[in-house]
Amino acid sequence: MACADAPARAAPGKGGRRLPRASVAALLRTRPGVRGGHFSLHWRVLEAPPGVLFMAIPKRLLARAVDRNAVRRVAREAWRAAGAGKAPVAVMLRMTALPAVRGARHLKALVRAELDAAFGTMLGRLAGR
Repeated sequence: MACADAPARAAPGKGGRRLPRASVAALLRTRPGVRGGHFSLHWRVLEAPPGVLFMAIPKRLLARAVDRNAVRRVAREAWRAAGAGKAPVAVMLRMTALPAVRGARHLKALVRAELDAAFGTMLGRLAGR
């Protein structure tokens, strides 16, 4: 199970699979497969597992780095819990709107609930193929 943030390539020698930068741009050009209140998921099927997760959490929505990192941690946790890394899929998770919550605990709970639903929907659609 591989998780990756913004960089499109794994570090050399780390055993990670390399994906060309163009594939990340191609993911963003596709229509979102799942769209929630604060996130959208773009994906494409790969030839073989493991799946890879890319994230775009913009500074204009969450100005504090602490909040952006918390959202990334929760997203990786939801990705692992859903078992999406075992599916042969490349996923781009984009934050599209600012959650109207106060405090880190409420932000994490809201993000986790929405991402659990989004990853579940995505895996259901992939299984239906």
